[in-house]
Amino acid sequence: MADPRPRDAACRFLGEAARDYPDLFPRRVDTHGLDDRDRRLAEAIVRASVVRWSTLSTLIDHVLDREWTTIEPKVQGGLLAGAAQLLLLDRVPDHAAVADTVEWMKRSRQGRGVAGMVNAVLRRLVDLRGQRIESADGTTRNELLLADGSGWRLAEDVFAEEPTRRLAQQTGHGEFLLTRWFIEHGKEEATRLALHGLCNAPIIMHGATTEPGLVSHDEAGYHVLEEGQAPADALARHAGAIIQDPAASEAGRRTIGLKPSVILDYCAGRGTKTLQLASLHPESRVLATEVDASRFEDLARLAEQHDRIEAIDPATLRSLDEQIDLLVLDVPCSNTGVLPRRPEARSRFSAAGLEQLVGIQRQIVADTIPCLAPGAHVLYSTCSLEPEENQAMPAWMKKWHGWELLDEVFHLPSGQPGDAPTSYHDGGYSALLRSS
Repeated sequence: MADPRPRDAACRFLGEAARDYPDLFPRRVDTHGLDDRDRRLAEAIVRASVVRWSTLSTLIDHVLDREWTTIEPKVQGGLLAGAAQLLLLDRVPDHAAVADTVEWMKRSRQGRGVAGMVNAVLRRLVDLRGQRIESADGTTRNELLLADGSGWRLAEDVFAEEPTRRLAQQTGHGEFLLTRWFIEHGKEEATRLALHGLCNAPIIMHGATTEPGLVSHDEAGYHVLEEGQAPADALARHAGAIIQDPAASEAGRRTIGLKPSVILDYCAGRGTKTLQLASLHPESRVLATEVDASRFEDLARLAEQHDRIEAIDPATLRSLDEQIDLLVLDVPCSNTGVLPRRPEARSRFSAAGLEQLVGIQRQIVADTIPCLAPGAHVLYSTCSLEPEENQAMPAWMKKWHGWELLDEVFHLPSGQPGDAPTSYHDGGYSALLRSS
């Protein structure tokens, strides 16, 4: 059974993640036995560490007497957890962060001298931390950026002199991804995108009304859930409201004006876009499927509560040949438009991974073609910023399948460290096509 200590839970999680880094994927922290306060602390430590993995490892490497990459994964996990508390979290006493991490090392039997090394490294980080500054933009080598727009003026230059590498280290992104953004968007926009990745993404509701606990978003029709409010409680008070970012909602709204008899949401996840489609098309039969077993269970439960939504087994897709008037493909992607919501995606982005994802996206298109009725519409969408997954896909569909592109929209994400959460929205892409 997991030891009911929040810092132990975080160290344990990060030690396991260090074995897989940089190939990190969403996974829950084991908080069994923790009360709400301790659960939130464990999850905050893990999130800060995953978001800023390369930032923290750069700082730790600076004060280590050996290479970071030679450190055993479980010890890396402890060092990351301790460093995150000392450098990135507020209201965590230094002595608690250091002492609890050292005790974790002792209990996990990492060998003679490891606990002493961890203690020394964390205390060196306290000395390196320097002074808190109100505003930090990453233009100097001794700035540690924080999510609220402030930072630490470090006692020494730590980060790289070369600007792209320095920004990657300071914001926790992979250098390969930032290099692509510099080429695609230019220095100013790439820097803005990198800084956006430091934001804490708010919970945004669509279809609610302003009330205590909800604040109007800059985008009309959306509200931000205030910190500490329970999403389930807010949804219960607003029948028909859904948790959905404006950028994701915009994709579904591309289908307004269509009159489909049967809609298939093929990559439905847990059904957020499915609910939106049912609301936008009250005369349509809405089918939804999902290949992930856990998400399909949630989708099936959703369908049981809605008389026009049907959850169908993906294995039965061929029974729908030529029946679908509107096919919705919110495909698996690199998630580079939603990195504040999917922090683990920033570390695993690679050329090989992108190529693999494009192959999956093309295969999904090919697999669903038989279900299309003549002249059916297809809504293709991603939460990616990468052109290979976005604008290049409709061009591929036209070349190989003869589909006509009717409309496309690309959104860069909005929101910077320190900005009001009401200005935040994700990035992404959507295209409406007509099949041949």
